[in-house]
Amino acid sequence: MKTLLIVCLIALSYGVLAKNKKADDNKVKIAVYYESLCPDSKKFITTQLAPVWRDFRGLVKVKMVPYGKSTHDKINGNWSFICHHGPDECYGNKIQACVLKDRSLLDTEKMEIVICLMGQASPDKSIDTCLNVVNKASESSKLKRCASGEQGDNLLASYGDKTDSVMRPLGFVPTIIINEVRNSHSTHMTSTYCKLL
Repeated sequence: MKTLLIVCLIALSYGVLAKNKKADDNKVKIAVYYESLCPDSKKFITTQLAPVWRDFRGLVKVKMVPYGKSTHDKINGNWSFICHHGPDECYGNKIQACVLKDRSLLDTEKMEIVICLMGQASPDKSIDTCLNVVNKASESSKLKRCASGEQGDNLLASYGDKTDSVMRPLGFVPTIIINEVRNSHSTHMTSTYCKLL
């Protein structure tokens, strides 16, 4: 009985000390480098990442990077993009980039919008549907303006630079990095996550 009491006190003390650390220090960090029209990206985000994010929210920190195998160059002062699945994917990546950087949306709303978009047949054309899911239909015009303009271009180029710093070009999309280690076999995200706890 004394041993059990000592173990409980140690565990309690550890828990109190752990809570005093920065909240993000104890989270599993998941970075997803993906494309808005990529079938593998859509499947991974909707069937693997979404359940982990929803079930372990608060224990995971997810960074979404919509760019994938695209390329970008500045020509005559303007960004030019070539996306793996064509111009519609470039626009879809820009819409998601604008969602992810929007300051009026909560992080939970941003993730739900991205998950919703990736679950649609045409993620590049479904922003209104997904904004309704989080009761943010009023943001539609602003996000579409962002994606169609210079801000969207700059955001996508920034995500391109982040993607290129991981690997240029990516070997596979989506590329998943968990706690700063590339994870090429991400078919069982929940079991991978649980092993890290």
